[in-house]
Amino acid sequence: MYFWATVFVLCAAPGALSVTRYSIAEEMERGSVVANLAADLGLEPGGLAQREVKLDIFHNKKYLDVNKKTGELFIVEKMDREYLCPKLTSCFLKLDVIIESPLRIFNIELGITDINDNAPHFRRDRVELDVSESATPGERFSLPNAADPDVGMNTIKTYKLSVSEHFTIEIQTGSDGTQYVDLVLTKSLDREDNAVHNLVLTAVDGGVPERTGTANIIVNVQDTNDNPPRFDRQIYTINMTENSPIGTLVVKLNATDIDDGLNAEIMYSFTLYTSEKTQDVFALDPNTGEVTVKGTIDYEDMKFYEMHIEARDKGAHPLLGQCKVIIHVIDMNDNYPHITIQSVKNTFDENIPVGSVIALIGIGDRDTGQNGNVSLSTNENLPFILNQSLERPMHYKLIVSEPLDRETMPEYDITLVVTDAGKPPLSENETIHLNLLDINDNAPRFPQLFYTIRVMENNAPGALLSSLSAFDPDLHENQYLVYFILEKEIANTSMSMLFSINPENGNLYALKTFDYEIEKEFLFHIEARDSGSPPLSSNVTVHIIIVDQNDNTPVIVSPWRAHGSVVEEKIPRSTDKGSLVAKVIALDVDSVHNSRITYQFLRVPDATLFSLDQYNGEIRTMRMFSYRDPRHLQLVVVAKDNGEPALSATVTIKLSTVETAVKAYSDMTEVPLQYDIFSDLNLYLVIGLGSVSFLLLITILVTIVLKCQKPKASKAAPPCRNSVISERNSTIADSTLVSNDAYWYSLFLAETRKGKLVVRQPVPKGSRYIVSSIPRGTGLTDTSDSAASTLQCRLTAGQLSGAENRHQTLIIRRTTMRTVVTMESWKRYVQLVFLLSFFRHSLSSMTHYSIPEEMKEGSVVANLANDLGLDVKTLNQRKMRIDIIANKKYLDVNKETGELYIVEKIDREYICNFKFSASCFLKLEVILENPVRIFNIEVEILDMNDNAPRFRRDIIHLDISEATPKGERFSLSNAVDPDVGSNSVKTYHLSESAYFHIEVQTGRDGSKFAELILTKALDREQRAVHNLILTAVDGGTPARSGTASVIVRVLDTNDNSPTFDKEIYNIKILENSPTGSLVIHLNATDLDEGSNSEITYSYSLYTSEKTQETFNLNPSSGEITVKGMLNYEDFRIYDMEVIATDNGANSLSGQCTVKILVEDMNDNHPEISIKSFQSPVAEDIKLDTVIAVVSVSDKDSGDNGVVNVQIPDNMPFKLRDSPDNCYELVVSEPLDREKVPEYDITFTVTDRGSPPLSDNETMTLELLDVNDNVPQFPQSFYTIRVMENNAPGALLGSLSAFDPDLHENQYLVYFILEKEIANTSMSMLFSINPENGNLYALKTFDHEIEKEFLFHIEARDSGSPPLSSNVTVHIIIVDQNDNTPVIVSPWRAHGSVVEEKIPRSTDKGSLVAKVIALDVDSVHNSRITYQFLRVPDATLFSLDQYNGEIRTMRMFSYRDPRHLQLVVVAKDNGEPALSATVTIKLSTVETAVKAYSDMTEVPLQYDIFSDLNLYLVIGLGSVSFLLLITILVTIVLKCQKPKASKAAPPCRNSVISERNSTIADSTLVSNDAYWYSLFLAETRKGKLVVRQPVPKGSRYIVSSIPRGTGLTDTSDSAASTLQVRNQLIFPAAFNMK
Repeated sequence: MYFWATVFVLCAAPGALSVTRYSIAEEMERGSVVANLAADLGLEPGGLAQREVKLDIFHNKKYLDVNKKTGELFIVEKMDREYLCPKLTSCFLKLDVIIESPLRIFNIELGITDINDNAPHFRRDRVELDVSESATPGERFSLPNAADPDVGMNTIKTYKLSVSEHFTIEIQTGSDGTQYVDLVLTKSLDREDNAVHNLVLTAVDGGVPERTGTANIIVNVQDTNDNPPRFDRQIYTINMTENSPIGTLVVKLNATDIDDGLNAEIMYSFTLYTSEKTQDVFALDPNTGEVTVKGTIDYEDMKFYEMHIEARDKGAHPLLGQCKVIIHVIDMNDNYPHITIQSVKNTFDENIPVGSVIALIGIGDRDTGQNGNVSLSTNENLPFILNQSLERPMHYKLIVSEPLDRETMPEYDITLVVTDAGKPPLSENETIHLNLLDINDNAPRFPQLFYTIRVMENNAPGALLSSLSAFDPDLHENQYLVYFILEKEIANTSMSMLFSINPENGNLYALKTFDYEIEKEFLFHIEARDSGSPPLSSNVTVHIIIVDQNDNTPVIVSPWRAHGSVVEEKIPRSTDKGSLVAKVIALDVDSVHNSRITYQFLRVPDATLFSLDQYNGEIRTMRMFSYRDPRHLQLVVVAKDNGEPALSATVTIKLSTVETAVKAYSDMTEVPLQYDIFSDLNLYLVIGLGSVSFLLLITILVTIVLKCQKPKASKAAPPCRNSVISERNSTIADSTLVSNDAYWYSLFLAETRKGKLVVRQPVPKGSRYIVSSIPRGTGLTDTSDSAASTLQCRLTAGQLSGAENRHQTLIIRRTTMRTVVTMESWKRYVQLVFLLSFFRHSLSSMTHYSIPEEMKEGSVVANLANDLGLDVKTLNQRKMRIDIIANKKYLDVNKETGELYIVEKIDREYICNFKFSASCFLKLEVILENPVRIFNIEVEILDMNDNAPRFRRDIIHLDISEATPKGERFSLSNAVDPDVGSNSVKTYHLSESAYFHIEVQTGRDGSKFAELILTKALDREQRAVHNLILTAVDGGTPARSGTASVIVRVLDTNDNSPTFDKEIYNIKILENSPTGSLVIHLNATDLDEGSNSEITYSYSLYTSEKTQETFNLNPSSGEITVKGMLNYEDFRIYDMEVIATDNGANSLSGQCTVKILVEDMNDNHPEISIKSFQSPVAEDIKLDTVIAVVSVSDKDSGDNGVVNVQIPDNMPFKLRDSPDNCYELVVSEPLDREKVPEYDITFTVTDRGSPPLSDNETMTLELLDVNDNVPQFPQSFYTIRVMENNAPGALLGSLSAFDPDLHENQYLVYFILEKEIANTSMSMLFSINPENGNLYALKTFDHEIEKEFLFHIEARDSGSPPLSSNVTVHIIIVDQNDNTPVIVSPWRAHGSVVEEKIPRSTDKGSLVAKVIALDVDSVHNSRITYQFLRVPDATLFSLDQYNGEIRTMRMFSYRDPRHLQLVVVAKDNGEPALSATVTIKLSTVETAVKAYSDMTEVPLQYDIFSDLNLYLVIGLGSVSFLLLITILVTIVLKCQKPKASKAAPPCRNSVISERNSTIADSTLVSNDAYWYSLFLAETRKGKLVVRQPVPKGSRYIVSSIPRGTGLTDTSDSAASTLQVRNQLIFPAAFNMK
């Protein structure tokens, strides 16, 4: 308390209010003594060290210090006045001397005086100025001023410039004493003489000795466009060959300009004097001056070109130079010959006579000499020739040279090629398109000679069968075909009643629905006839084949039942597996694959009981009946054919099972049952089978005896032969087959059995054969001879004779045709020669007429008939016409009077649009026929003055700079007049003007050009646009004229400098104005326009850097805004010089001065200084203890300088006032480090200004810890679960406590409080880490022995004195699945099998065994579940997973084995689960069944109806069926009556087929698979079936022979026929090949 009281007394003492001042020069050496501070302040030097004297300097660096032994104030580091006080006149360093014990504060103020230690320096060592060479003497340019950090006399005094005849300087002084320098131009500049001036500017200060700084001034003289471009020559003459390639270089012009930059860059262009034709032919590169070929150069069109070219620079006011280029065109052979089709007949008949004239052709070439000699030719291999006129070599006739055929070549494209004799030769071509008219000379043709059409039966009436379109190569009506069906009756039915054909397109339709079972095919002819005159026709054979369709549903014939009723069948329950239950038989009347039947179950009660053969329909048992099978069963069988879609029929069979008794047994032993297999039923079946077999044998013997009887003789019928040729192995309805060699022998055997003689003859064309069947009534020799002779006759007399006749006819026709062609050609040739000689004189003359253009329509030019010597009366008959070589027909001939008159007005400028063509001719040809004569007419069109001159542009814009000198010339656009000669443009006139007049010039081609000449200097500010009128006048009578407006726009020159509204601007502004505040908006104006009037504002070099950093000048708008901070205490007046510069090429500028006065305001914040601060302190510090001493101040004065200080209210501290703005910080409340470990104390100082300003300073006070807190556990009670079988030393948990104290007061140690349980200490069971509280187990625990532990743990800190606390720990041992289940029932020795017996009659659900297992684990680990590990039949036993009971799921059947082995697993619920297994071996035993004396429905254990019974029944049924069939056949044969003797023997047909199918006419070639079935089918028809092998292949011919013929006779005839044919017919057949 005494210490701090002393401090305040000292602060209040009067000595503390005084300020001690010292003054030193800057840059004093280190260690230099400033003064004896102890003596000046009245202090004892010996006590300075004890009182801890120190300096508090208000600066970043420590420049001074106090020697505590002597009390001297000395320099620690050199002081630079310019660094400490930049830009200030006076420089002071303020510091406080603080002495403690007791506390005293002294204010020291050290003045730093300036020395001349800095030389002037320029902000830029190199200054570049761009000065236009057009700048006038006296013009001023601002230079950058130099800067000198020194002040007073040591700053800049003057400037000096190096010697220069063009420049000098003027020095000016600013309001703040700053020296500025201007560069003044004293002599005009010329860039071409000296482009750069190098000057040196030197700045000199006023120090002693004086110092200097220099800067290089580089003046770049900016170019002014004062030199026009100049060409190397004024006139360029060039020779150029015509047809030079496009892009060929003609000449490269070169113009130079001694100016610089854009003023020296040159652009080349054509002047208006250059014609459009010249500009279309030649291109001028605007950048390089290269003249290249752009279009086609043709000597015949233009012989020379003249172009005027100007070179213009790119200056702001461009200057130009001109030259003339004359190009002479050198002629060369470049004209292609041309073809003129004078007359052509494009369409004519194909039978046109040879020698007819098709076209008249004229050729020509604009070239002369050899290049003008031309020849005409056509493409080769054409039936035409060219005939050249002898009198007119340039005219040709195109003549037919060979007969024409339109069907071979319907049209011709004749290419006429004309070629000149130049080198290299040039050629041209023209194509004539000729069309031939058709003549009906071709008959219709079908694509095929024979059509086979397959028609599906049950077709809709009117259905389209096919399109039988024929083709006729003729055209139009000769090509239009009509189709007919050639009538033919089949079975009294006309083909027109069955089929219909569309007469227009040949579409064939069916008129009725066909049925394959009734009609199988049709054969007829169709004719196609064209509509020519006379009409021609042809026909084709059509073979219609009816294709079978699946349209008949299968019919079930066995087992028979009434319609819709159910078939009932009975079957013993003892039936064995595989026994036949029933057989379903279905028939389908369709053929081939549609009749194949398959059988399926539609509904079956048990799929494991019955099976159905899908091919034979047999239903058999798949197993024996059991007691579970019902007594009544219902089967539904579906019979389905193989058609698409398939059709089906169903039958329902109701089965009833009946029982039979079985002998009883007296014990339950497993002995097979004994019963008598050969029972009475078997005996009866064997007797029946033997009897029926005997009767069948007797019947067969009787039938053989009857067949051996001989029939009566009969007369042979006349032979009948039918032959059909076919490419395919197919069945023909009419007993004759055409086949390849593979089927020959089979057909031979089949036909001989029918009583016919078979002859094999080769067909003349192809490798096929005609196989004819001849009845046997005709002798073999006679038949063979006749057949051979017939064939020979056909081959020689028929075919060969016909071919020779046709050949002879063709030769005769060709000979006749050649004779006719030769005679016709000769006659026409004689006529042609006569006509050419007759017109020789007349064709060589040319008739010439002259007429003026624009004559009215209908005006007569001349009497053409009189001039040409023609008879007017014959003009119509001779088809006089005019062929004009032009797009329009301007002239025509009046065929009544022979006058040539005008049809349409003729415009000479349209026909001859080439400007330089003085003459204009219209060429035409007058053509007459009968005889042909051609006259050449030439009509000259004379020009009239019917067109006024016109300018290519109605408005001509010219841009002329106001700086252009008088006499400058400007090209104007010339006028164009389509007229020629004196009617063209003659002169030009210009409207009155004080500034311009024109001069008219004449070009080499006679064209008139006008040039505009400036006569008076222009001034844009007085007049910006001049409107003139240019008039072009031609020389016609009367004269015509055309005008164009010439608009001259005067381009601005930068000749006016910008001007400000005022020369000086005075502005007042408050300090601390916001950044961006507007100070003033400057405005400068420029009378020029465009870029010359666009103004840019900038500071001059006289404006100081401080001013430029404080204020911002917008270069575009001239707005001056606040950029930096305005502080009245730092700077009170700102002077700036602003320059306004235009954007012209040679910019001009204006200047003004702006003076800104800063007004003062309260803008200084109060300041806080920490004099003394004690930190850290103990948290148990006493109240009212002084923590810190602070002082406050404010640079402002008055109320703005009065300040108050405060701290936050919620802190345990307070402030006590003391004199001289000092304050003490004392403790006002007790402190606790655990609650608040440190305090951030903020001192806030506020002045009394309006608005008030404030500042703050924050100190951090740290508290030292005292041990006043005990350790704390997060929980008061811990429960830890430990899994049994843990590893010794395993971590159980971490019991960490917390102590809010610090350091040693915070470091804790953990202990286990001792407690014995069953004479066992806790330390023997558990261990704790004394540093972190980790608890460990020292042994392995077993849940079955120890289940929990309870003890205490203590935590103690390391403070003085130490503090502690404890916590209770509860350890729970958690069970683990570590015990395997033990099976206790059924009991068995370790690893042995449990054996059990069970009756086979055990019912469903009966208990078989029960498995019981135990587990010593607890809770869920001891829960047992049971499962089968192996079971032989999953449907027989079930196992309850919870109680382990094994029960039957059904009764035992005969299929179940007698010994069964079950493996059961018992599994606990642990993780992972543990298990034990037990094997139970079950044996089933039998029990006896009671016997019954009747056939009641008692369940049987075994089936008595064995396989032997089944076989006997089937054999008896089969033999009985065969016996019945044999008897019926015998009766039918005996009942037949023989026919009359005159009747022809039966006609037999044989057909060989590759497919296993039934043929409708009683003969089948089949494989062995169907032999027996066919045997049965044929014997029912009363025929004897004979099976004979075919030599090639494994097939058989099955022939059916009516029983009217004896067996012996038939066999003999067959054998003899076969033998004779093998010997005689085959050799004959092979010889005929």
